Amino acid sequence: MPGLSLTEEEHMLQSTVRDFVDREVAPRALEADQKEEFSWETWKGMANLGLTGIGIDEKYGGSGDGEGVYRQVALVAEEIARGDAAASVNLLAHLSLGTTTIYKFGNDEQKQRLVPSLASGKGVAAWALTEPGGGSDAAALKTTATLKDGTYFLNGSKMFITNADLAESIVVFATQDANNGYRGISAFVVDRNSPGLQVNPLHGKLGMRASSTDEIVFQDTPVPAHNLLGEEGRGFNYAMDILDSSRIIIAAQCLGIGQAAL
Repeated sequence: MPGLSLTEEEHMLQSTVRDFVDREVAPRALEADQKEEFSWETWKGMANLGLTGIGIDEKYGGSGDGEGVYRQVALVAEEIARGDAAASVNLLAHLSLGTTTIYKFGNDEQKQRLVPSLASGKGVAAWALTEPGGGSDAAALKTTATLKDGTYFLNGSKMFITNADLAESIVVFATQDANNGYRGISAFVVDRNSPGLQVNPLHGKLGMRASSTDEIVFQDTPVPAHNLLGEEGRGFNYAMDILDSSRIIIAAQCLGIGQAAL
């Protein structure tokens, strides 16, 4: 079991991110919040530090996936949130949800094709689970995926999806058989520019205003079979795995926000 004290490497990471936040992130936070604008300057700064690829193997353009990755992401989440809570939401939705799902459950071809752009921060990832009628109840999804002639067609909608209007790749959970409950749910990677995909940005939030929050509507949106993540019917399991592993990171984010509030 790792000790509670930070290692020398972790201290260095914390110090580097803290300096970046104090110098570049915090000074922009108020204006970005007032304008309800995603800060590309902050995003590029995080990417330049390698923060968009923590936990991703270097061969896929990441910063490495060795021991202590969750501790590293937690440290980063705390420091970024201390300077700009919205920026931390943007980063964590991209890294801990979208990119990590592809990296963890995708095959070699998918990882080679999709992950390097995301890990480098050149592309942004989104993760679409929540729906208008069911919150984040992943066992009761209404969005459907129908396979026809080697292509899945998505129909339905997702709500409160972070980064959707900015994303290059969107991880989407949809049911292939609603009668089969959670066993009918699969996971897909959907290209942001796919036909029949409409993203509607939501405005007027009380907080996290510099983090994009969107509705996604699918109308016979085609997804090639090679963009199915893992196995059919395993999407629920993948979602629960990702959410479970994200809990401590969200707690660290809250700690950073608390520091800023105090």
